[in-house]
Amino acid sequence: MGSGCETAHETVDYLVEKGEKVGVLKVRLYRPFDMKRFLAAVPATVKSIAVLDRTKEPGAAGEPLYQDCVAAIYEGLANGWTSLKAMPKIVGGRYGLSSKEFTPAMVKAVFDNLKATPPKTHFTVGIKDDVSHTSLDYDPDFSTEGDAVIRAMFYGLGADGTVGANKNSIKIIGEGTDNYAQGYFVYDSKKSGSMTVSHCVLGRRKSVPPTW
Repeated sequence: MGSGCETAHETVDYLVEKGEKVGVLKVRLYRPFDMKRFLAAVPATVKSIAVLDRTKEPGAAGEPLYQDCVAAIYEGLANGWTSLKAMPKIVGGRYGLSSKEFTPAMVKAVFDNLKATPPKTHFTVGIKDDVSHTSLDYDPDFSTEGDAVIRAMFYGLGADGTVGANKNSIKIIGEGTDNYAQGYFVYDSKKSGSMTVSHCVLGRRKSVPPTW
């Protein structure tokens, strides 16, 4: 759900281009959870599913979305609501805990985990869990970006116009060219006189806009 969907979408597009048989299902409305619409979006060919929650529910059988997906597929098979012929392998995982980033490398680790025998369930990706050892290992060097992607950082002093200039540049590039553009700006609350950092990324993609 949420912003993690776009990271997963970009990674899936990249992996499909490489011949992987993977997909992503985005949950856009959580409550009420519509079982039949959820099941209609699950292809009959699905053999394994990883459900990702951005929360940890200590003491529960699983996180909320994971439990709903398991229940939906079980009831769908029992009541004939789904084109699935058998119960797929379903694992649950957590991401984005403690405001950690969720990157394409982590998405790939989730798919790699599904190939394992048996796959790890109730896992965590993105943090190092050295207590219960639920973390998935991932390759931090994995990237879906092509050679045409340009990254830049601009440093300035608050009130010197650097942030405004970069915002305008991103708008011009995004609206006036075939490139996608994105910016992220970091500065102190008082801003004036303190250091500002403008993170700017631009590049072309065939399918979905990049989620840098």
